[in-house]
Amino acid sequence: MEFEAVIGMEVHVELDTRSKIFCACSTQFDALPNTNVCPVCLGLPGSMPVLNRAAVDASVAAGLALHCTISRWSKMDRKNYFYPDMAKNYQISQYDLPLCQNGWLDVILDGQTRRIGITRAHMEEDTARNVHGIGAGESGVDYNRAGVPLLEIVTEPDIRSADEAYA
Repeated sequence: MEFEAVIGMEVHVELDTRSKIFCACSTQFDALPNTNVCPVCLGLPGSMPVLNRAAVDASVAAGLALHCTISRWSKMDRKNYFYPDMAKNYQISQYDLPLCQNGWLDVILDGQTRRIGITRAHMEEDTARNVHGIGAGESGVDYNRAGVPLLEIVTEPDIRSADEAYA
């Protein structure tokens, strides 16, 4: 019996912005733990997110590079879940009405060009980072990464091999 690989991918791309997606906190990677946090990225009651324009601009640029249709209107939703790396128990995401959709990317493998469909590319916030080994049997959470802007790119199941996925 022979099988055909049918692969779709979901890729999270960290957007290169100076501040987080919904607040003015720095996105500096190597800062001391829990120093780039505020009521918004911790989801404290009464805090109000404000969308980072640079994240939108970078997402639109990526969408255009992927030959996507850019939506003239979009919205954010709360994706509810409970994990230690998300203190507010929800992630703000554009899942329902993505900024970029119906695009494509050509990949070349062994001299052959294959077109991979892009279902969607939408903005969302990153989670915090679990830190293990800080003491004997201890773990912690560094919330500096919480709220860093991401672009989630979802392909159609057009990929037929690991080499093609790598290309």
